[in-house]
Amino acid sequence: MVVFPARSVAAWGFSFGIIIFFAYYSTAPLPLRRPVAQIVTRGSVAPRFSSPKRIFKPWFGKTRTCQRAISQNKDVIEVELPKFLDCEYPFILDTLTNRVPNKIIARTIEYNKDTLTDDQVKRLEQIAQEMKDNCEIRLIEDGALDAKEWNSLLTPYADANAKWSDLPWLVWETYLYRRMLEASDYWSSRYDLFALEKSEGLKTSHDQVQQRMQVSSKLGGQWTWESFRTVLLLDLWGNQADASLFSLDTIGSKGTQDNDNLISDDSPKVWQALTRSEKISGNRKVVFFNDNAGLEIVSDLSLAHFLLKSGQVQTVEFKVKPYPFFVSDATPKDVEETIEYLKTEAGEESRIVGEELSTFLAQGKLKLIQEEFLASGLAMWEMPEALREELKTTTDLVIVKGDLMYRKLLGDHVFEPTTGFDQLQSYFPCPMVSLRTLKSPVVIGLQKGEAEAFQSEDQEWLTNGKYGTIQFVDPPAITNVKTDRGNDGNGVRFTVALG
Repeated sequence: MVVFPARSVAAWGFSFGIIIFFAYYSTAPLPLRRPVAQIVTRGSVAPRFSSPKRIFKPWFGKTRTCQRAISQNKDVIEVELPKFLDCEYPFILDTLTNRVPNKIIARTIEYNKDTLTDDQVKRLEQIAQEMKDNCEIRLIEDGALDAKEWNSLLTPYADANAKWSDLPWLVWETYLYRRMLEASDYWSSRYDLFALEKSEGLKTSHDQVQQRMQVSSKLGGQWTWESFRTVLLLDLWGNQADASLFSLDTIGSKGTQDNDNLISDDSPKVWQALTRSEKISGNRKVVFFNDNAGLEIVSDLSLAHFLLKSGQVQTVEFKVKPYPFFVSDATPKDVEETIEYLKTEAGEESRIVGEELSTFLAQGKLKLIQEEFLASGLAMWEMPEALREELKTTTDLVIVKGDLMYRKLLGDHVFEPTTGFDQLQSYFPCPMVSLRTLKSPVVIGLQKGEAEAFQSEDQEWLTNGKYGTIQFVDPPAITNVKTDRGNDGNGVRFTVALG
């Protein structure tokens, strides 16, 4: 076994054997022998407590060492995980104490003031006040079908009297939006608190929507590298249009293609994965883990249209959020309404593409699936066994969209920027590409010195949505992914059994 201990920076170099191992799997044809994987979780989640700090230096390099340990022998890869993202980071602390309570919740109440009852408004305001006062968290109390699963995640924190700032960011931020559903009585009314904002966001992005529809109409599914890269890049930059970070006043200016700010680009590997002769189940299937409605879902639809129109991909599946989430995250209804918008209000090219998308939907070539796991506070390597098996046995490529899903891929842990994306993502059940514009203080897959260079040029490069990454993994065949949790919340690791 070759071990790279977190406490030994000098031991970070990879052995020749590991280099050969990952080089092989990054170039080898898609293995058709992937067996069913199983996740086993044991132990409990112990909350970690940290005092919020407003003064902060970059977490990479000498000023803040985020160590890791990746060890691998013939049959097992083990990853020891560094600390979680938490309120020690000024961007995250501001999100907790200002951006969410004073902006997102406040404007949500304003947009829905004619519909919400006084009690619902008071409950939403109470959440905002809890966040600003850094109160102790409580369990979900609405008795909905997912409440038991949510409370299983939250109970260790609640039992320790944890406050909002004590929770890992991924946990408290997903918990926040689940609490907003509870406060607005979503389960009885199915009322979407964010519907107006999503609708207006689409309209303010009219020019960028038109550009994508014109490209889709012009390309018509021409199965060439140049055409594919064009729509892939448009889909990447569509992720800038995120209403959880930007307001309606500014979101219309987002999504402009700026490839000079593409800091990691594995798009040739994605094309290679889509053009090799082997297919998982006879028909080539591409799955999206979608992010935002509005311009971004238009961008996803443009790429889906290209794939299906080409005839080289037989099925495209959108896995979207099961309920209103993170302000602008897409639900099945949002996708359906976006297609109708393209057919009726966005121009002739849009009408044609919209009609073709409607046909694909009716034929079952384009599918809309609600995926509850994507709205949970769990890391991506903790995906349910059924979902893992489905992807392993039916899917040629998963396109993971956006910043929240990127954080989920990393479990919201703070890895060094030079951590290999393909190495860390060895647990994923099938080939996968992440398309993301940076809106949170985590990134991996960079070359040595690049993070420091970006930091010196732009102090907010990790969070302003200006920079983008396209990062790909073709993982090894695996038989098991096991998650182990230590007693301090930081001693978390997962192991990948190869086979």
